Amino acid sequence: MSTVLNDLTHLDMLLGSNPTRAHIMRSSEHMNRQLYKIRVDRTMPFEWIARLLPSFCGLWQASVEFDYSDYDATLAQLGGDQQTDVYIIWLDWRIYHQSRAMEESVQWLIGRIQQLRSLTSAMIWVNNWPESLQPGDGLFGLRVSERGRIRKFNEYLAVCLEPMTGCELLDLAAIAYEHKGNVYDRRNDDISSYPFSDSMTIRLAQHLGTQLLPATLMPRLKAIALDLDDTLYSGILGEDGWERVMLSEGHYELQRLLLKLKRSGIMLTICSRNEEQDVKTLFESREDFPLQWSDFAVVYVNWQSKADNVMQLAQQLNIDPSTLLFIDDNPVELLKMAESIPSVKLMRAVSDGLETTIKLSSYPGLYQIRPDHEAAIRTADIQANQIRKGLQEKATEYSAYMESLQMVVTIHINEKMHAGRLFDLSRKTNQFNLALRRMSIIEAQEAMNQERYITLTIRLKDIISDSGIVGAMVCSLEGETARLIETIFSCRALGRDIESVSFACLLDRLKLRGIELLNIDVQDGPRNMPAIDWLKRYVLDVRENIPVEGLLNDVHMDCMNHPSRVEVIA
Repeated sequence: MSTVLNDLTHLDMLLGSNPTRAHIMRSSEHMNRQLYKIRVDRTMPFEWIARLLPSFCGLWQASVEFDYSDYDATLAQLGGDQQTDVYIIWLDWRIYHQSRAMEESVQWLIGRIQQLRSLTSAMIWVNNWPESLQPGDGLFGLRVSERGRIRKFNEYLAVCLEPMTGCELLDLAAIAYEHKGNVYDRRNDDISSYPFSDSMTIRLAQHLGTQLLPATLMPRLKAIALDLDDTLYSGILGEDGWERVMLSEGHYELQRLLLKLKRSGIMLTICSRNEEQDVKTLFESREDFPLQWSDFAVVYVNWQSKADNVMQLAQQLNIDPSTLLFIDDNPVELLKMAESIPSVKLMRAVSDGLETTIKLSSYPGLYQIRPDHEAAIRTADIQANQIRKGLQEKATEYSAYMESLQMVVTIHINEKMHAGRLFDLSRKTNQFNLALRRMSIIEAQEAMNQERYITLTIRLKDIISDSGIVGAMVCSLEGETARLIETIFSCRALGRDIESVSFACLLDRLKLRGIELLNIDVQDGPRNMPAIDWLKRYVLDVRENIPVEGLLNDVHMDCMNHPSRVEVIA
């Protein structure tokens, strides 16, 4: 119990608005950390930031190891030996601005990155430069100041990086803009050619360790379970009534942030000890609340154990509890949750809401790098699952229920526009994921190459909702043999046997291409038993050199009575 409290206190300090170097260096070591290797190609020191990263990365059970280039403005050693998980190109742009025009510097860098990209599919981060005001800078307008030149440079760099897949901006300018302390330390710069202040260094380490690196290296969290009283507002609903609970400025900002997270694809849920009708009235009556009743995918409001409710909530969302963050102001509830479901992520809410907002902004697993095109339909589809559950309970037979859904399965073959969705599914899917491959965006794009792959992306629609692209299967081809390297389906689609229908289509395509043997990549993981159990319906122990024709007959026989209408778009 004391360990959980210590961890929560440690998390409060590291994710808060003012983590100190003393707090950071007091970090306790976590067992079983996943080691990641980071290559830093640089023209200025990065070690000041690197020394602080272990504590922040420990919050998501990660450890980092660095490989540094020499200080080389030509980036002659760019990439090192290419055996790394992440690349950081860490440049003091002042060096280049002294000798080159802005456009020339950026185009030179783009050429170097393209060379590196031809050798690796790992993420590449490139920093821009802060335009922070210095004493006396207010005397000069943008047209005549260094600040104006840096702003133009940053805009040009962002535009040039935008079309480069797997290459993102490490936005020092944005961090400096929101940073409340001094950005620069001229004495550091004079002594070590490292220009940033201690407080700016801490913020950079926090940004990298809790936002950028987990967003690059781990799947994003899927849901947030929220307490209500003194968490989303000030007051006790059962005592104060919906009219008198207070929405402070901090709680207003917290609700706005939660709404943004929902729109980005994170599902919001309620787990509260209250009367459900009182809670529904609260959200339907308070016009000042950014969050509305319909924004919550699932609601558990009762007087049962919150741990029991969270477990049922996860089952209803069809997600593993480890992909869920539980937020509550009561340490006792957080301790009980940790004891009952150790894998659930925990965060302690603060009474005024503002510090909760700040901590949530830095919580590992929430930062988003790329747009999630399925985000808009995710909550609605989960809500639609409750309607499906009601239909199933009323149906006399399961086959009648399936028939009533009027499902349409649209299977796209090597659709280049779906590479981003394939990447998202590979990164996020845990339960129905045979290989646990975790494709990079570069690999997802390559999988749409018709010469080397047959890639299916599967869209599901029924009478209740359009679930969007819910699954993918990727086969690499070599002569008369294929290898199924990716088999992934969203938890939202499970229970309707879409995976077998899709598998039959894939085998049909393989046969048309003259493929005779199939190898299947399978990796046992802590959460992907649903996928492995599904495969055992057709393949037991042998996963290499499986005759395609015999497997096709078995799968066709199994799903021949599936009531969906299947449309194939090649």
